[in-house]
Amino acid sequence: MKLKQESIKWAIDHLQLEKDTDLFPSPKEINVFYDLKEKVITRLKDYEITKHQFSPARRFVIPKTELSYRIATQLDPIDSLLIAAVIFEYGRLIENRRRPKEENTVFSYRFAPKEDGTFYSNENSWKEFWTSCLQKSKRKRYVVQMDISDFYNQIYHHTVENQLGESGLPNSIIKFIMRLLEDVTKTVSRGIPIGPHSSHLLAEMTLIPIDDSLSIKGIDFCRYADDIYVFCDNEKEAQITVYQMAEILDKQQKLVLQNQKTDIIKSEAFAQICENMLNDNPLNENENQMIKVLKKYTIGSYKGIDFRQLDPEDQELFADYNINEILEKYLNVIEPDYKKIRWLYRRLGQLGAPGGIEYTIDNINKLIPAISDVCHYLISASRNFEDDFLTLGDQVVTILEDELIQANEYFYIALLNLFACNSDLNHLKKLLSLYKSSSPEAKRKIIFAAHEAGASTWIRELKELYSALDPWSRRAMLIACQILPEDERTHYLKHIKKTHPLSLSEELVIEWSINNKKYNIVTIDEMDI
Repeated sequence: MKLKQESIKWAIDHLQLEKDTDLFPSPKEINVFYDLKEKVITRLKDYEITKHQFSPARRFVIPKTELSYRIATQLDPIDSLLIAAVIFEYGRLIENRRRPKEENTVFSYRFAPKEDGTFYSNENSWKEFWTSCLQKSKRKRYVVQMDISDFYNQIYHHTVENQLGESGLPNSIIKFIMRLLEDVTKTVSRGIPIGPHSSHLLAEMTLIPIDDSLSIKGIDFCRYADDIYVFCDNEKEAQITVYQMAEILDKQQKLVLQNQKTDIIKSEAFAQICENMLNDNPLNENENQMIKVLKKYTIGSYKGIDFRQLDPEDQELFADYNINEILEKYLNVIEPDYKKIRWLYRRLGQLGAPGGIEYTIDNINKLIPAISDVCHYLISASRNFEDDFLTLGDQVVTILEDELIQANEYFYIALLNLFACNSDLNHLKKLLSLYKSSSPEAKRKIIFAAHEAGASTWIRELKELYSALDPWSRRAMLIACQILPEDERTHYLKHIKKTHPLSLSEELVIEWSINNKKYNIVTIDEMDI
């Protein structure tokens, strides 16, 4: 089975625009694929994907709150590209079976790919969800709040397979998707990866029978992902609804409700919840003005905006004293609103506003439940940072030695990624001294930090250890070879091609590295102390 060229091109654009996941720093291989777009399309248009061998994915424990977490997955970049192309090509078959959008029952991840690589029609879906919830609650006296427990991890593979068949996907494509799921879960027959954008439509697909069952029974509901709200005339009906929902989930897919999030709420109280969700609820006038500026420049999307292009008075709104005041108010409460904090950091990251960098570094332990968005922000904002980079680098290195950061691989590599993306932070000697004792995931980031800093001498010394590296670090090494002198680089990479079995990702990275030269080369003596 072969994919259409249109699907491959769209998937490359999608990964460049939306990255492979919202939870991890974007892998540099995605930029490689984008640089080699025409060659990748030529290579994959005749590629028999049913014979594709999946490469190892990475799994990390990622915090949701201070004491809760989820296990997130990052696929090999070529696997991300292929599954995105598959979902683009066949996703409409799945979307057509879902409850009609105009019914106002199911709002999450409506498949509506755009030419630029956007996957879902989700710019207003969250507000549409809460608007519909508010309207329905005004016609009823009670609302039942329910949440499916550990939803993504509890999805049975046979449910996915059955629903793919019901949706009319070709058998060869079904087998491709099922092999990917089995590879990620190591043959365990349940769970789909948390992280990849493609996973969302697969998860929504498995809930089609449940949505249909609710509709057939005449239950008035709104659903966003695994959050379900049912609207009832009286308390007895609400109690019956909980039992009905539990029975539907059990009979359909052996899923269960999360006890802590199951509740019966009077419509007046629920209306206030909806109002809070629909309003930005700024803490003060400064934040209100910041939100207006964010809306003015971003127009509801998450595409990056050049901070230096803002009007001077708009830039001043994002000065350190304003950002610090707002973050201080959000963090210094008993239960910080991390959803709002993550939202704020994503928006600040869009602008690359540097005003919050120092406060963020100083309070990193309080921000751990939002660490991914925090690190994305730091990477973006550091490009506009005009103060002392050496001091900033000192602070990050100190944080890396914190026991709490070291206790979680995800925290550690998210912070290391700062050095992998910005050579101005320096401290390469310190990072290189950590290399031998580091995990494979951290080694990959240190290799990229050396690449970013132009440390060709150290990369040269690492060449003979290539065979001992894990697949993710091997690709980092192949990319880092870009900074070696042309003859040395070409000879070494061609030798790797002849003597090592290569994955498709590795083959593409080698081709890119051979033909791209980076000029900011330094010697060991020129590195920071």
